[in-house]
Amino acid sequence: MKQRLKFFATYALYWLILFMAARLFFLLYQYKFSFDLSFSEWVLTFVYGLRLDISSVGYILAITGLILTFTFLFSGKIIHKILKPFTLIVFAISSIIIVVDLELYKNWGYRMDATPLLYITKPKEAMASTEWWLNLILLLFIILLIFSGNYVYNKLLKPKILAIKQGNLITFFLLLFLTGTMILPVRASFGIAPVNTGMVYFSKNKFANHAAVNVVWNAVHSMINRKNSENTYHFMPNQKAESIVNKLTAHDNNSLKILNKKNPNVVILILESFTSKVIGALGGEWDSTPNFNELAKEGVLFTNFYANGDRSDKGIVSILSGYPAQPTTSIIKTSSKTESLPFLFKNFNSLGYESSFYYGGNIDFANMRSYFLNSEVHHLITDQQFDKKYRTTKWGVHDEHLFSYLYEDMFKAEKPFFKVVFTLSSHDPFDVPMEPVFEGNDRATKFRNSIYYTDRCLGDFFRNIKKTEIWDNTLFILLADHGSPRPGNLQNHELEKFHIPMLWIGGALNTNSKIINKPGSQIDLPNTLLSQISSIDSSYIYSNNLLNPDYSGFVFYAFNDGFGFITDSTKVIYDNVGKHILYEEGNDILEDLEKGKAYLQLLSNDYINR
Repeated sequence: MKQRLKFFATYALYWLILFMAARLFFLLYQYKFSFDLSFSEWVLTFVYGLRLDISSVGYILAITGLILTFTFLFSGKIIHKILKPFTLIVFAISSIIIVVDLELYKNWGYRMDATPLLYITKPKEAMASTEWWLNLILLLFIILLIFSGNYVYNKLLKPKILAIKQGNLITFFLLLFLTGTMILPVRASFGIAPVNTGMVYFSKNKFANHAAVNVVWNAVHSMINRKNSENTYHFMPNQKAESIVNKLTAHDNNSLKILNKKNPNVVILILESFTSKVIGALGGEWDSTPNFNELAKEGVLFTNFYANGDRSDKGIVSILSGYPAQPTTSIIKTSSKTESLPFLFKNFNSLGYESSFYYGGNIDFANMRSYFLNSEVHHLITDQQFDKKYRTTKWGVHDEHLFSYLYEDMFKAEKPFFKVVFTLSSHDPFDVPMEPVFEGNDRATKFRNSIYYTDRCLGDFFRNIKKTEIWDNTLFILLADHGSPRPGNLQNHELEKFHIPMLWIGGALNTNSKIINKPGSQIDLPNTLLSQISSIDSSYIYSNNLLNPDYSGFVFYAFNDGFGFITDSTKVIYDNVGKHILYEEGNDILEDLEKGKAYLQLLSNDYINR
């Protein structure tokens, strides 16, 4: 057993050295970028990148552990015959990815993922941007790496394998346990968020973040999830789809003006799981929001408003980048794709605003870190900015502390501010620090109590802020990240699950009460907001201005391989797998279903090409 453990440790070091050397190769090869980095940034690419390096090693060791476990009765000579080809195959694959990535990054600007597979049937075009002599040099480098790996294996690892002796049942169970523990390095995290590319992002310099990524991990992870990135939907010729979708959009600056300030402060409050079903102001059957209901009487309430997706990672991108949710994937999971998105933070930064994002939880969850670093937000406030005594929930810091932090921070700004706040207390498991208001121990009742708690925090915050001059100069926008199947146990695709609130309030409004009934969704927020502050931004190609009197509105939302499409006269829900309508309401079902299909087709094409 001792010999096996020695080999196991040395084998881990063997792979770790390879991945760290690969990062050094990358930095040296991309010297035009890397030489602009500071020494500390060079060091931090290795420090932060270690998480993905360890995860990669964990996967390899898990397989190695199984081999050692089920060869516990064999001597080292036989084990060597199994492990050497395995090692050389994995080493060769890793070497190819590492070397090919060196040149691909120069041409594409992001680390290698599954994208090269899209060009595997067109090798000539794929290699067109690289000179033949450079291809030859890269090939020789691959061969040199493989020979080096083989040499080190023979010198360092082979003697330790040959020293292994036959084991017994104790050896078997100990090795099985050791293999099981590889879940820890694979996840590279003790928290709720498993390892993802965004976890190694640490800088506002995109290249520094890219250098920290373990390209072997990134490529394999992307290939495993390739189904999502190539799951294109083709219902009609692209030209026809474009013609249909162009008629749906309104990208002119005609807009009803509802602000009384030229450059007001703007605060967007993203409320976790605030479904319309629990909001009395929207006719919710399970009214749990007395404070929201009162606020709705003094602002602009959008009553026919929907989430574009069913998860927070999709909702955040829809709200802040105006990018629709996809049925089978989420663009936030691919850092290289989110780099191409527009961001409200960038818009407000360019207007001279100070920008901030507040979240009481783990910013590494769902790859959010890379998204917000790509957004160029000035200040990123997460659970780490709060004292440990406040981190009392599974997800981080309860909403009362988040709103308290926000309140104090608003008085520190020296220029107009743009702030985005994301609550979390109404997230499952709905464990909130208050006595239950609604009786019952079922999940739906706990959910209602958590909504009531966040609503109470909202009420306290607004009662306090209204006493200050900040209220007079600020526009607050309240909306949800997504809806919820609770209460009522809705199916995943149903309309009510996606129906959410959007409310504009604050002293910066020139109206006390207004109802907007036209259909709209999260992706419409960017251009609706920008039409009031400056002018709409055409880079938000999916975002429409809901305050444009000539625009009738529509909604597209996505669930697991299906979509819903809503207009002012029609509602249709379609299942992409079964290829049939799940729900229909109105007179123009087939016409609007075609609109939904055209929209999904163009969105899918756009996602793949980013």
